[in-house]
Amino acid sequence: MPVTPACRAATRKTAGHGRRAARIAVRPNRYPPAAIRLAAATRRWLPGIAALGLSLTAAPAAACTLAGASTNLGSHSSYAVAAAPLTGSGSAGLACNVTLALLSAHYVAMQVDSSSFQLTGPGGSSLPFEASLSPGGPALVAGNFVNLSSISVLSLFSGTSNSIPVYIRTAPTAALRAGSYTGSLAIRWYYSVCSLGVALCLAHSSSPGFVRPLVGPVTNWGSGAPVQVNILLEVENDCLIQAPAINFGAAPLAGSFDPVTQTIQIRCSAGAAYTVGLDNGSHPSGATRRMQGGGHYLAYEIFKSATSPDRWGAVGAARRSSLAADLNPGIHDSVTLQGFTYRALIDPGQATPPAGAYSDTLRVDIEF
Repeated sequence: MPVTPACRAATRKTAGHGRRAARIAVRPNRYPPAAIRLAAATRRWLPGIAALGLSLTAAPAAACTLAGASTNLGSHSSYAVAAAPLTGSGSAGLACNVTLALLSAHYVAMQVDSSSFQLTGPGGSSLPFEASLSPGGPALVAGNFVNLSSISVLSLFSGTSNSIPVYIRTAPTAALRAGSYTGSLAIRWYYSVCSLGVALCLAHSSSPGFVRPLVGPVTNWGSGAPVQVNILLEVENDCLIQAPAINFGAAPLAGSFDPVTQTIQIRCSAGAAYTVGLDNGSHPSGATRRMQGGGHYLAYEIFKSATSPDRWGAVGAARRSSLAADLNPGIHDSVTLQGFTYRALIDPGQATPPAGAYSDTLRVDIEF
């Protein structure tokens, strides 16, 4: 994403006034850091009603289903991942027919068999996450048995396609490399829920070994049924840029302005080498940069480093590499600022334009 400093100059005694812009303005102001910148039907007679000559159709319903699931947290800048938690939700792997489940008592429990509760990515980078069964609820812990039977059917199976939802929340983590991050939860579900009936339940869908109690609490939950839930996150390269405005001050003649030497400071995602370019501004004449004021122009140029005769541009060798920064070259840890010093010079050989305030805006761009 681009960030822009500003440049401004004035002939005679006119001192320019800076203004905030989305580009490098050759203007006299300060710029705060800015970011540079996913069935078949069954029919049967109900006992007790058959003697009256009445029949009811038991609506077909698939038993509760178990299926691997994924929660995608989307794509985010490495600095966004470092600044605040990311949240998302998805299926926890168990879905049941809610209408049928209301016909009899339901029994549902789960436990996380295993999870590192880490999302891992390039170069061994990782960030912690928590999983819960409600937004902001208590974090699930591997090995803990959680009985959910007291939760109403409508609240329990409130996720997509009548699934039980799981909620993911990451911990803010700095210095992550860009790339794909993945983690998982190995969950075991224990359940017995009505799967066939009309006015009353005729059959239940149960996990392996589950024994429904006639009265009282469950005494045999069986072995349960395993399912895996994957968590996905894409971390993107990003940069933060500090590009101060350029102020040439005021002078009576084009050849009387002093050059200005300043530094653009940049930090980017960990492990990401990059190049920095400057465009030709808003009022160029060919490859010549110009400030504009009242329909007149004041030519200027920006050179690499304080003494280099090489023009800083936007293409090929005219760009500058983070590996050759003037400050902290080659350090790509997302925290350390790299500095790119430049010299801005008003062309002393041009004719002096009419007195007034002159300004331009340039764009700083980053390529990885």
